[in-house]
Amino acid sequence: MSITSQNADFINLEGCNSIPLTESDYYIADYFADEDEIRNRTRTSVHRSSFRHHSTVSGIQENIPTIKNGACMWINVTGVHDKILLSNISRQFKIHPLVVLDIETNEQCTKLDIIEDALFLVVKLIYPDQISRKTHVEQISFYVKENILITFQQNPSHIFDRIKNRIRQNKGRIRRSKIDYLFYSLVDTIVDQYMDVLDIANTKLETIDHQLMQHLSRDTLETVYDLKRDMLDYRRLISPLKEIVNRLQKEEETQIIQESTIIYLKDLYDHVVQVTDTIDTYREMLASFIDFYMMLNSNAMNEVVKTLTMISTIFIPLTFITGLYGMNFDNMPEIHWKHGYFVSIGLIVFITLCMIFYFKRKRWL
Repeated sequence: MSITSQNADFINLEGCNSIPLTESDYYIADYFADEDEIRNRTRTSVHRSSFRHHSTVSGIQENIPTIKNGACMWINVTGVHDKILLSNISRQFKIHPLVVLDIETNEQCTKLDIIEDALFLVVKLIYPDQISRKTHVEQISFYVKENILITFQQNPSHIFDRIKNRIRQNKGRIRRSKIDYLFYSLVDTIVDQYMDVLDIANTKLETIDHQLMQHLSRDTLETVYDLKRDMLDYRRLISPLKEIVNRLQKEEETQIIQESTIIYLKDLYDHVVQVTDTIDTYREMLASFIDFYMMLNSNAMNEVVKTLTMISTIFIPLTFITGLYGMNFDNMPEIHWKHGYFVSIGLIVFITLCMIFYFKRKRWL
């Protein structure tokens, strides 16, 4: 079997040669094998920590005997839009057609399926755009069966680079543990990414808080609503993971998760709870921001109404005076008085000053 694509790219792994890749490339990490043994059975470049990269399905096929002998293998597939690649891998590892359909469906919700002796998990990767600072969502699917872990990503990303470096450098417990620990490590990496996204959201919340204290702006309110909508989406995407991790801790659910990994799943569960609690906290803060904005806006409107009311109140007696002496009666004694105009102006000024003094005394102004 082979994969063809019109577009080609190059990738450079630390310690490995640059290898031409098709648009749908994938990694193979055989981290339990002996380096000399790998050299004897493959022609591809081998890193000192037995981390290898292949760009054809034949790279998987040649390692099938090793997998059957108990070696663990991680295959990271990038580009689930490649129907040929997906078909070849699903046929090679006997992946259920319904699972393949879920992998192809980008809008699949976060879920866990246990099909016979295999475990299938769909999670959502949330990552920020470095330019627009907006967040994007990508689906990552995990298929675990015996000693094989296959991850399916929609687009190339660096989310698993830290895990790959640990495999290369033989750091941590990954190469000394079974495939279930690697599965936990990858999911934990995605959960850590959630915290990074929430840190960015926290920075936005602090900025909004500062802006609300400085001045009212409709742009600020729009930012609050956008962030609130993001938090709602995060909650919808992440909250099912809490029940999923809790389910994975039950040994009777699957034979894949070893007892030694359950303690790490408990820690992962705590991380997921922390993420969901943080999201709920941020949602409450955003709701309080909206209430605070409405209160400030209402107070500003009240100040306007108050000012207009004061002006209207001051003009009530003035309107009475001008209306009284504006009547066209010949027998009004003040009409022909030579000081009548100046007296009326003085009376108007006096009444105005008295009312302003009274309002200030009452602290209405």
